[in-house]
Amino acid sequence: MILISKLQAYINYEAKDPTFLRTALTHKSYIKSKSADPECRDHNEKLEFIGDAVLDLIVADRLYKMFPADNEGN
Repeated sequence: MILISKLQAYINYEAKDPTFLRTALTHKSYIKSKSADPECRDHNEKLEFIGDAVLDLIVADRLYKMFPADNEGN
């Protein structure tokens, strides 16, 4: 957990829950590796999925507002 505190100091941001930050930075393949930290039990796949969905929504909303009179597919 010491690396997480160093990261937080470096980016000048303190997460409410450092475990959540660790999860956000952990790839699924690391969990399965032999060198994985035993404290690290979860990976960022669900967070990646949610983030992609949020970005899709923002981009779709922006395009819809930029081109309100266009037909779908143009």
